[in-house]
Amino acid sequence: MKRSKLGVAITAFFITFLAVGCSNTSSNNSSNSGSDKYTTYMNQGKDAASSQKYETAEEKFEDAHDVKATSESKAYADQAGDMKDAQEEIREYEFKDALGELDKAANKTNGYSVMTKQASKLYKTIDKIQDHITNDINPLYKKAKLSYRDGDYQAAVDSCDQILDLPYINNKYYKKVKKNVKHLRKVANAKLNGENVHDDIDTENLDANDDDEATTSNKQSSNSKSSSSNSSNTDNNTSSNSNKSSSNSNSSNAQDNNAASQKSSATSSSSNTGANNNNSDTNSSSTSSDDSMMINGQTVTGRVISQTRNQLSSIGVDTSSWSDQKVVDFMRSAANSGHTTIDSYTKQDVENFK
Repeated sequence: MKRSKLGVAITAFFITFLAVGCSNTSSNNSSNSGSDKYTTYMNQGKDAASSQKYETAEEKFEDAHDVKATSESKAYADQAGDMKDAQEEIREYEFKDALGELDKAANKTNGYSVMTKQASKLYKTIDKIQDHITNDINPLYKKAKLSYRDGDYQAAVDSCDQILDLPYINNKYYKKVKKNVKHLRKVANAKLNGENVHDDIDTENLDANDDDEATTSNKQSSNSKSSSSNSSNTDNNTSSNSNKSSSNSNSSNAQDNNAASQKSSATSSSSNTGANNNNSDTNSSSTSSDDSMMINGQTVTGRVISQTRNQLSSIGVDTSSWSDQKVVDFMRSAANSGHTTIDSYTKQDVENFK
């Protein structure tokens, strides 16, 4: 009897031991699985952030946070969200709002170092863009709008030209500005020439980077173009079918004509060869001359050269003996020192140039 009880006790002990062991193993496996998922999601988020795919990065960091809520996963997800919002604001040319998002991302506590650097760098770029709009472009745009309002269309055109002559105006960030300014100039110039033109200029809107006449009308016209395009496609398909039959009958005549045409082409091509050779020499010399009057792929206009002379004169530099080419060379030298706007030129730039 005692042996029987002892056997039962030993059996019960082993069963309990095995049950506890299996339970611990299952718990450890579950814990390891969760840790692996967290690490995987975090790494995927970091890769996406490094590629500036912030929407994907935000999703992956949030997935990691769902698996294991940590201060790091939360900070990374929030930071990626700020960068995503900043990207969207920049695409919409809402630079002031973008600066706010970038500032949050750059100063995020426990943020991902890669995104922190990206945010800081982009902040400097957008801040410079906004500074140009606020201090260089908008004063001229306001002057152009008020001149237009007062009927001084020539002054409006001149102010627009000053904006369009700015060395950085073709940068992608100024696309909306350029479109608004060109539209204002077009209408003002038409008025100046006495042309009958649709007057849609809002003289109350003095921000060149705002949704003005050009950008607003373009959105509306794109919708109307889309609908008209659909109807015209239907008409074109109908006419295309009818034209196919007539084109088949004409093709045989065209083949006969091609034979005669090829004979005359052979004769004319031989006579053109000599002319083309002469033109190539002329074009190459013209191209090199044009290139010397360009900075960063943009031709420097006479207006900009004149403004540069005036700026240098205001700081005590006499450029009366300088050729226009020398002025452009100076501007190129100053740009290499980081001075890309006319009002930023200094005497030190002149010394460096000499």
